Amino acid sequence: MESERNDKKQRVLTYETNYIPVLDGIRAVAVIIVVWFHFWQQSWLMPIWGDFNVDWIPRNGSILVDMMILLSGFCLFLPHARQMVYGEKTLSAGGFYHKRLARIAPSYFVCIFIVLFCFALPMGEYATEADMWKDLMPHMFFVHNLFPESTQFSHLNGALWTVGVEVQLYLMFPLLAKWFKKMPILTYCGMATVGFIACAYISKHFDTLNHSVYLNHTLTFLGVFANGMLGAWVYMTVTKSRVRTKAEEFLFLVMSIVGMWLFKLACEDRMRYESATKWQVDRRFLLSLLFLFILFSIIMSGRYLKWLFGNKVMKFLAGISFNLYIWHQYISVKLKEFRIPYWEGDTPPNQTGDKVWMWKYMILCIVVSFAVAIVMTYCVEKPLAKLIMRIGTKAKNKRAIPNHKQGV
Repeated sequence: MESERNDKKQRVLTYETNYIPVLDGIRAVAVIIVVWFHFWQQSWLMPIWGDFNVDWIPRNGSILVDMMILLSGFCLFLPHARQMVYGEKTLSAGGFYHKRLARIAPSYFVCIFIVLFCFALPMGEYATEADMWKDLMPHMFFVHNLFPESTQFSHLNGALWTVGVEVQLYLMFPLLAKWFKKMPILTYCGMATVGFIACAYISKHFDTLNHSVYLNHTLTFLGVFANGMLGAWVYMTVTKSRVRTKAEEFLFLVMSIVGMWLFKLACEDRMRYESATKWQVDRRFLLSLLFLFILFSIIMSGRYLKWLFGNKVMKFLAGISFNLYIWHQYISVKLKEFRIPYWEGDTPPNQTGDKVWMWKYMILCIVVSFAVAIVMTYCVEKPLAKLIMRIGTKAKNKRAIPNHKQGV
């Protein structure tokens, strides 16, 4: 009987090695805080009620993009970490690219074409045709974060720079994963070193460089991405070498709380720094280690935080998070530009302290952004992703037919 109870306890307190529900919640929260930051920028609506002040959250919301990059490295490398620890097979490089294309391309390109043909061109936002092509072409090849014409002066949705960084990391990922599996420590150190050198160079020449291009250069995120990959490997190693216990879960709950408190201190440090932008360059690697500490602690806390981060609501929010991210900033800017909700005069109401307008505007931004995200996810992203995957599978099967007939 005692043996049966121990077996049951061990089954309940197992580690997730395939789908980790709390990652949905972490992704959703990270995206929502970035969204809050951009709405805060436009509305100036500060979450301060008497002594209760959480204004530091939206004020520093932009740095949660680093958590998104870290999470991407963690999730993408997780199957490879399973291969390292458990010997499971992983997708080929071609299969990986096909899956990423199906996930990213539909929503991304539809967003670009809607913005271009429904707003930028009809409203005459480009001074010349050459300006339009300088903005459009880098976006078409996912290198728009590398040029000022497609970042600082872009009319195609400023939030899309993150997609450029992600896709460039995707292109490198199969090779990075291959190296990491063979030489994990050396590969990690190499990636972290490149990221550190990139950030150090930008920090040294901070006053002379174009921040819109260099602050979010892909190489500066290489150390962040490396920490995500490292976290996946460490986590998968832990799942094989240890059995989860209630005491351990409680310990990691405490560590999660400590991590969140350290994040608050980091935000306060950023607000005191000589430049909030320079802080991101100088602290990018350390910040990613803090984010990894929080992510790992939440995962390891098991049932204590699974109800909060691993529920159906969080899964839904994570599901629409890509479209919510790529649309929310453009929507908030255009609503204000079109004077929705309506306002008169030359000075925007947020600058005159019109709280009624600020609340109406904030609520409208939330409602419209979530509505667009839901429609784009379920009417564009998911159907077209399935179509792309199906076409790729058929093409693969057709190529396999001649060999099958030959008995190979």
